[in-house]
Amino acid sequence: MLRGFFSGEVPIDGLQNDLRGSVTQPSSIESSVEIIDMPESFLVSRQHVMILCDAALSKMLTSEDLTTVAFGLMASDHFEWDDEIISEVLSDWSCPEVNFPLDESTLTMHRSWLAGNTHPPLRMGVASSNGRLISVRKKVSRKPDSSAAPDSPAE
Repeated sequence: MLRGFFSGEVPIDGLQNDLRGSVTQPSSIESSVEIIDMPESFLVSRQHVMILCDAALSKMLTSEDLTTVAFGLMASDHFEWDDEIISEVLSDWSCPEVNFPLDESTLTMHRSWLAGNTHPPLRMGVASSNGRLISVRKKVSRKPDSSAAPDSPAE
């Protein structure tokens, strides 16, 4: 579904519907994201990621949706990019509890990085919760079925 969203074939509400129910949370720190892997590769551009950012800034995607999408992009074997800024932004979005909270200020900052207006700051280190594990997210592969789009939910 995400590939279709990026190519303009799937509207935002289609992506929202596809994300619904794709995340399970067995505990306060654990979550699993069901992903149907695409058979072929797709090159993600800064423009694609800015579309996601704009959808989140306009409240069409929730912060949870954005986190799920970013994790799906990173966990996929078939979404590719060769841009360090995209890597930085997706990393931040996929784990906001460790990086930056997903709010208007940080989304605007990320959009500025993607547009090339500013550069990411040097990272001082990883956030800590006094040495305790604060988040575990894993990919759960799902086989396509007749009720799902061929590349849903995260791909």
